Amino acid sequence: MITCSGGVCQHGRVPPAERLVLSLTGPDSHTIDRTPGLGELVIGPPNPGNQPHVILGPDDRIDWSVFDEFTVPAGYPWPRWFTYRGNDTSFVEWARNRPIERFHWTPEAAVKIDASRARISSFTIHLGTEPVEVVVPHSEPGNGNSFSVSGDLSLFTPVLADGTRAPETLYLSTVTPPDPTGAPWRLPDLPVFAAAKRVGVYGQPLRQPFDCTSLLLFPRVEGVDLSGQLTNLEALMELSELTSLRISSSPDLSSFPPLERFTKLNRLMLSSIDEINGKRIRAEHRKLTKNPDREWHQSWVSELRKPEWFVTEHGLPFSEWPAKAGRVATKTYRTASAGIARATSAAEVEEAIRTFVRFFNTQPNIETIKRDDLGDAVALLATHAPFDVSPDLAQTWFDEERDY
Repeated sequence: MITCSGGVCQHGRVPPAERLVLSLTGPDSHTIDRTPGLGELVIGPPNPGNQPHVILGPDDRIDWSVFDEFTVPAGYPWPRWFTYRGNDTSFVEWARNRPIERFHWTPEAAVKIDASRARISSFTIHLGTEPVEVVVPHSEPGNGNSFSVSGDLSLFTPVLADGTRAPETLYLSTVTPPDPTGAPWRLPDLPVFAAAKRVGVYGQPLRQPFDCTSLLLFPRVEGVDLSGQLTNLEALMELSELTSLRISSSPDLSSFPPLERFTKLNRLMLSSIDEINGKRIRAEHRKLTKNPDREWHQSWVSELRKPEWFVTEHGLPFSEWPAKAGRVATKTYRTASAGIARATSAAEVEEAIRTFVRFFNTQPNIETIKRDDLGDAVALLATHAPFDVSPDLAQTWFDEERDY
């Protein structure tokens, strides 16, 4: 007899996939193979290199109730997690009665939804180019529900229904221009989430810095998680309830205040940060841990990085590419970056960038998303040139050389 747990059987045998016929958009419209142990279902239009489990158009109407009959062996509803790209908003009505652990949604049109009674523990919205208005799910205090938004945050409007509470955990991320010396970006006003206890804001290390004074929108916050280029970190001292702070992938913590001034902080997790300020903060942390009147939990200051590491090893716009293509793009970028660093004239910088762009004329599957990523990479190369190269000029070279 073979027994199975978590999708793997004794002797390393994996049970066969179960074929399911689903009437999602009409009678028996879709057939999928449910792999044991896989709790996620991806639904949406075709995506080269990463096909969804269920392929349908962004405006197709979906009968979400077809999933009501499916469970995992332990009895929980299946799928536990959905990733959906499309404009059918009826899932929020369905989720009033059917609990969902995680729902990642990318609408492709302007939409307004009322998710106030949706039983979604972790709701993530990836913004495109159209505005999205959401009545956020009700969340009881302390239940751990979270709400996340990524993309152009100016397109997002949260609303709170009468008699409801917004989730206490909020995660926000955006993509800003590749200019680490540019004017800092701030969060839009988010009064719906003013009572948030945990807030994460995620940017990139080689782009516009995030202005940490934005975090004062959340006066009751206890835990903050940050990444990317940051400025005005001294504002964190004004968060009187702050007990936990995590910062990663940040090349400049020069505005980080003396650690002793965070009187309630007892968790500090810093990784992949700039070497100079990292050493200072690490020394301050070691000194404070010797104080018997102050207890620290899960704290570290690790992976201190030199400035060039952020340029050649991290923060490049190829993280979402398939692994092999991403490695090729990263290697090509490093070659161009090294050539720019050695350049003795603006003409040599121009040739390094043009050579980088031309290389991808010979590579397959450079669709719109990859083309945009390569444009960002060119802009990053220009910011590190030893000679003044404007973003517009670098973009001109990009457009002149590419045939993708």
